[in-house]
Amino acid sequence: MRTAGYPFSAEFRLAAACCRWPPSEPRNAVIRATAANVADWEAFFRVVRRQRVAGLVHDALLSAGINLPPPVAEKLASHAQQIVRRNLLSATETYRLQCALKAENISVLVLKGAALAQLAYGSLNLKHARDIDLLVPPERAEAAWRLIENEGYALFSPAQQLSELQRQELVRYGREAEFVHRDSKLRIELHWRVADNPLLLKGIDAHSSAQSVALFDGASICTLAQDDLFAYLCVHGAQHAWSRLKWLADVNALVAANNADILHLYHHAQGRGAGLCAGQALALCRLIFDLRLPPALAGEIQESRRVNKLASIALASMAATHTPMEVDPGLFGVARGVGRQFLLGRGWRFFVAQCRAAAVGPTDVIRWPLPPALHFLYPVLRLPLWLWRRASYSRLAREDE
Repeated sequence: MRTAGYPFSAEFRLAAACCRWPPSEPRNAVIRATAANVADWEAFFRVVRRQRVAGLVHDALLSAGINLPPPVAEKLASHAQQIVRRNLLSATETYRLQCALKAENISVLVLKGAALAQLAYGSLNLKHARDIDLLVPPERAEAAWRLIENEGYALFSPAQQLSELQRQELVRYGREAEFVHRDSKLRIELHWRVADNPLLLKGIDAHSSAQSVALFDGASICTLAQDDLFAYLCVHGAQHAWSRLKWLADVNALVAANNADILHLYHHAQGRGAGLCAGQALALCRLIFDLRLPPALAGEIQESRRVNKLASIALASMAATHTPMEVDPGLFGVARGVGRQFLLGRGWRFFVAQCRAAAVGPTDVIRWPLPPALHFLYPVLRLPLWLWRRASYSRLAREDE
């Protein structure tokens, strides 16, 4: 690939080497060779924390026999232990919530989280998971919302309180809401759509083909079938420009751990409208984790100018000190983020659908719920409302100084 010479730091390269899967002596040799070039171990720890791969890195360094400076070793071990504890708690809660939703006849699939950890790594001890992702049908989103609140969770994002009308508008125009448990502080992202653009992941929803994933003591949870799960993970990572290395590591491990037919997965993703996202993911896995691709597929990906552009964007995002979600991107940053989403598909239908998705923001809908007859105003008000919010935030920031 033309992006193969991207200048990653030695610290990032070591973190990436530790995320290769499955474990092997050749992987250990790569880790040892890469570790020899690391001079700043505190910087390495910052990279690991930023990329959210502490569990994978800690396990890989132990396997390769790398001795870190004691302060860094202690911090890394502490983060890895936190991942194990939180994942066990999250897996138990995922199973409980799935049972509660099914008892109310609400179809539900688990996205990522404990299900992906078991499928990709065969363990709950390695993968970092920030929250529990649940997918329900749009027509049952409000019922699932009420059930989650009754289970001790409070709405956190896109707002902490919404009226009934605001909830309805968010379900109509948005695709997710985030909740936090009042005691355990576990987070849930309730999804009723898998993408803002309906031509990305078309046909994938809470009623899609599923697979059962065993957790512990006879407990199991349901997630998307393997083909759809691969497509979903590729789109999810692409929408975030793969700004966390952990997302790409999960895709690579899922493919490698199951000896997947990569060509079949790629063609299936194409059928779901996610071909460019899948091409980007596989190109990155080949570059960063040395994933072996069928020669014909490798050639097709390498010759795609769009895939190369997407890969370059992702490489820059991964290498950044902070992710776009951690900094205020400003007007130009928002414009770049919105523009990037237009690169994930082809054709005029995708372009029109993406324009519609970009024209109405959930924040505007819940802040200014309009009668149905006035919904045509949302695209007109999109930029003025954003500028107004920016001015408000800037004023508050100045008052806090």
